[in-house]
Amino acid sequence: MSVRQLRAHRRRLAAALEDLEGTLRGALLREGRRCSSAGCRCRRGELHGPYTYLAVYRAGRSRTVYVPSAVAAIAAERVEVTQRNEALLAEISQVNLELLRRRALE
Repeated sequence: MSVRQLRAHRRRLAAALEDLEGTLRGALLREGRRCSSAGCRCRRGELHGPYTYLAVYRAGRSRTVYVPSAVAAIAAERVEVTQRNEALLAEISQVNLELLRRRALE
């Protein structure tokens, strides 16, 4: 690709970024849980749930955040959009790297 084509490709990729304000980075998990009641069914292996959690990595630590079922679909959509945006940003970075190699980075 020529420098002009690379820049045009970069513009198309940047235009494809969507809903940046709705970014939600992490992975959704569905897990069953045990409670603290001694005679509960979960002690026999019948776990409560499954419940949805968002696994996030922040400040060098992995954490899980409970996602209420009322917003689980919205959270899933935002995580998917964020993953698509991250793929686009990685591709933009590769284009910029090639432009840098050609000393045509602006």
